[in-house]
Amino acid sequence: MNKRSQTYTGFVFKKYEAPEQSIFDTLLDIFKELITHTSGDVDEALDWLAELDSEYGIATPEYTLKDFEEDLKKKGYIREEIKPDGQGGKAITAKTERAIRQRALNQIFGKLRKSGVGNHKTQ
Repeated sequence: MNKRSQTYTGFVFKKYEAPEQSIFDTLLDIFKELITHTSGDVDEALDWLAELDSEYGIATPEYTLKDFEEDLKKKGYIREEIKPDGQGGKAITAKTERAIRQRALNQIFGKLRKSGVGNHKTQ
């Protein structure tokens, strides 16, 4: 007997599994949202992030918020600077500003879909 392998064409339906996101990426998404709400105040955004972490346990013992802050510096999202009052503090970089703008555009225009050809009445 000759057994042939059969090939099937069609669709395979299965439960959606979201791609695994690193803790840094998760914290970065939250940080970008918080930095928007704090009008660019990095220290306040990090304080809010610490509050959220204490309530929801986002960070892990292996990757703490201090590790996240160091990674933000290493990857060019924040920098240390001297404020006009003479005290040191953290500030966002141009890279962070671009990421925030991109996130805002995705939130606004990400849900728009291509429409058919024809009259598009607007008010």
